[in-house]
Amino acid sequence: MRIGIVGGGQLGMMLTEAAIKLGHVVYAIDPNPNASVKHVGGNLLNYRFDDIEGIKKLDAMSDVICYEFENIDLSVLRPFQHKIPQGLIALEYSNDRMKEKEFARSLGIPTPRYQYVQSEKEVDDFFYPSLLKTTRFGYDGKGQVLLKSSEDLHKVNIQQPMILEELVNFDQEVSVIVTRDMFKHIAFYPLIKNAHVNGILDHSIPWWDAPQSLKDKAYAYASKVVETLNYIGTLAIEFFLCGEELWFNEMAPRPHNSGHFSIEGTTISQFENMILAITGEHVKTPLITKPSVMLNVLGQHEGYVQHMGQKRYVYHHDYYKGEYRVNRKMGHITYLGENEEDLMKWITFMKGETYAD
Repeated sequence: MRIGIVGGGQLGMMLTEAAIKLGHVVYAIDPNPNASVKHVGGNLLNYRFDDIEGIKKLDAMSDVICYEFENIDLSVLRPFQHKIPQGLIALEYSNDRMKEKEFARSLGIPTPRYQYVQSEKEVDDFFYPSLLKTTRFGYDGKGQVLLKSSEDLHKVNIQQPMILEELVNFDQEVSVIVTRDMFKHIAFYPLIKNAHVNGILDHSIPWWDAPQSLKDKAYAYASKVVETLNYIGTLAIEFFLCGEELWFNEMAPRPHNSGHFSIEGTTISQFENMILAITGEHVKTPLITKPSVMLNVLGQHEGYVQHMGQKRYVYHHDYYKGEYRVNRKMGHITYLGENEEDLMKWITFMKGETYAD
């Protein structure tokens, strides 16, 4: 089958690798002439994402289309939505933080306190501590300001709609990834424990022995989301774990950074299941191969790759982005170990003083 991908970055790259492995041909549109997909056998259409002529070409070359990031102009994709199994409703909600939170609450999924903000006149109603975020176009810590008290209001500069979100005192950041197929079957990946540094995911460890009650709750919430959206493909939801409760943070209607461990750490990766789902095949239940941890390689972590050595069960994924820049995701490394203690020792080894942030 001919698969079109809107986006040729690292997620598009790993989707391409999975698609080719399953016997498909990939065409991806991306304005970067050296986009990641180009390096793994994908056919690159070098157009801006809002170039309707480029999207028309992608449509003509593809039997099915998917997207691998959220910040897309819906009006550009709408004429082609009959070829997009993910649908556009998930995209509409996920690229607007206000709509996203309201959607979660409409399904009975708890969220932190939040407030829509349209002008600086509303600062008198702010609550603290909180994060003031743009409703759109923010990711990896971008487009947000930490407000610890009213003394931080000098940081506020409201030039577009924003959302004020309560800063949650959580026990653990977790995510859950699911893939739903056209037959309404859902494949559940394990709950994942995540650690962020400066708003960017640092490392993720699949929490295979999470309490059953917690897994049941996360899977129930995720099922509500994909079923209500009639979503086909892989989708991730990030939560804050507070005691025994999960608080919705955000969702991503695509494969997710925290799920990269699944390439080596499970029997079927989030990318392969995504391809199975959008091409009309049955998704498969992922089974653990070995305990694993995924470590992001950012621009300031160039030394990680040399430091990891030739140790068995260590896998480096290069995103072929060329120039190393601070906080730019250049790749990731997955380590398969024996248990969580072993995984954390490896993280400590990789993040030794010489290679620390």
